[in-house]
Amino acid sequence: MSRPALPSRRRLGGARRLAGAGAAVTLAALATVAPVEPAHAGPTVPGLVPGERQLARYAPAPNSEPPPLPSAKDGCVGESPGVAVGPPWPVRRTAPQAVWPLTRGEGVLVAVVDTGVSAAASGLSGAVQRGADVVRQGSADQDCVGRGTALAGIVAARPVTGSGFVGVAPAAQVLPVRIVDGQGRLGPGALTDGIRAATEAGADVILLGVGTAEPDAALRAAVAAAVRRDIVLVAAVSDVKPSGAGQRSAPWYPASDDNVLAVGGVGSDGAPTEASPPEAGVDMLAPCSGAVSVAPRGNGHYSVGGPAVAAAYVAGAAALVRAYHPELNQAEVRHRLELTAEHPLGGQPQPGVGYGTLDLYEAVAALEIGEERLPAGGPAMITLPEPAPSDPAKAIAAATAAAIVAIAAAAYVSAQIVKRGRRRQWRP
Repeated sequence: MSRPALPSRRRLGGARRLAGAGAAVTLAALATVAPVEPAHAGPTVPGLVPGERQLARYAPAPNSEPPPLPSAKDGCVGESPGVAVGPPWPVRRTAPQAVWPLTRGEGVLVAVVDTGVSAAASGLSGAVQRGADVVRQGSADQDCVGRGTALAGIVAARPVTGSGFVGVAPAAQVLPVRIVDGQGRLGPGALTDGIRAATEAGADVILLGVGTAEPDAALRAAVAAAVRRDIVLVAAVSDVKPSGAGQRSAPWYPASDDNVLAVGGVGSDGAPTEASPPEAGVDMLAPCSGAVSVAPRGNGHYSVGGPAVAAAYVAGAAALVRAYHPELNQAEVRHRLELTAEHPLGGQPQPGVGYGTLDLYEAVAALEIGEERLPAGGPAMITLPEPAPSDPAKAIAAATAAAIVAIAAAAYVSAQIVKRGRRRQWRP
């Protein structure tokens, strides 16, 4: 028996429109350093520094702060000289350990549709399946760029001795789907093929740090097919800056789809990290700035940020919800994450922030979730008006009428008792 789907989610800012022009397909930035202009055509990973040789800028030191995730244009990203000994701010904020007595995401398969995921990464040992490479065919359990591995680490990295970083759902399995080549470029149709590959592989959750301002019919059909397969799709919103003054970034798809959970970032100060327009359809926020994750090789970590990181935290939360509430369909999982979020002031969804910031524990452990939650803060006190001065004559008349009604009611009850007693000849 199929489970009833929830009604379409309420969206903000009117109907979702795909406005403006932009790059055919774009990847949300993971690092916060200055971007380097690519020497070749085609969309690439923005906001990253050049390849492995850039690591020489960071002096290796025990327990040093993780450096930003470098670019792989000059060679594959290697080991990091920095280790996150203490828990990074996003880990402290989401507190996944508080949920683990209930579930760690056992039995849930999360597809990371990106640059592949390194099975050799610290914390992901035994968690990464072979996956699918839609760029060169074959498996996707290696990652030259390091971006997909970082996202997968946020979703499902296992605890490692000596490290304060840990994934949200450390018992979930990761399905890597590579749609980006070793130079960070994304070819036409790769996003569509990646979603289809994840769908056919039986993913329970699909994580997309990728978007396009110009979706075609094939991409829309791939998203619709995944939804029909009861897959939770989690996508990052755009972090592309407007090209000119007074302009707004075009909304990304699939994040702008009504059946996809669109996620933006939030900083440690509680402010959104992107200025998303209403038509971007932001559903909720999650931590992203100040984040770290695993390197493709070795025991070190890289610092990362951007809406793709926020989407990874929500994808991990979706894995926990699917494991602990297997009776929920994909629409109900999305709605549960929305309704349990820490709502903005006023308690109602708002453009750019949606339902508010991810509340991981509440999303998993809440017993009852109504369609609408009360605004934050205590209930307002209601002051009753003072009664008007009463007329003594009216008060006496009202008391007399009430007494007459009471006497009549007592007489009726007595008559019924006598009547039933006579029928039964006063037997019990």
